[in-house]
Amino acid sequence: MFSLGQRLKKNYVFPPGVVAFAALLALTCMLSSSRICWSGGHPSSAGAYKIVIHKSKQLLELRENGVRVKSYRVVLGIAPEGRKSLVGDKKTPEGNYYICMKSASSRFRISYPGEDDAQYAFEKGLISLDTRDAIISKIREGKPPPWNTKLGGWVGIHGYPSNEYQRRWVALLYPKPHNWTDGCIALWNFEIEELFATVPLGTPVTILP
Repeated sequence: MFSLGQRLKKNYVFPPGVVAFAALLALTCMLSSSRICWSGGHPSSAGAYKIVIHKSKQLLELRENGVRVKSYRVVLGIAPEGRKSLVGDKKTPEGNYYICMKSASSRFRISYPGEDDAQYAFEKGLISLDTRDAIISKIREGKPPPWNTKLGGWVGIHGYPSNEYQRRWVALLYPKPHNWTDGCIALWNFEIEELFATVPLGTPVTILP
């Protein structure tokens, strides 16, 4: 028997029954919870997985027990260099976060702003002490932080279109375009589907410069 990481490395194809069950589960969640399937989840509950994103390389690594089992080329915010600190700055965050929400429609949301972001913004006079404390409190509870502050939020890891017939060649022959998101991390749709099926809620996410 292979571990899930080994199956990924061997391009394992899930049996049709498993795929059908996963699709039914996702649809049931979406219909019963106004599009959001799962929310909350602390990193301590994530198990063996970790996501590491290298902004300078436009690369996302999926690690299992510290070993890289998969990597994806990604698209970042329009202005990717430097840490995200304000809503609308088009930057992809830098720091330590976790998957705080999974949704069948928007895929992953990460726990930005994090504790370091909140402290930095407070010291710069961008947010109040109460706002800083509210962000830190939610992070320590393993819940999504407030996303209506000056720091912005709703930063996600999501997909963008790649038709089924493109799957065999698009990743090799059509490089991902220039950075275009508002700060999110984007992969081909067929890649995010693979990641979504693998990565549990609470998975740590480290974003490096």
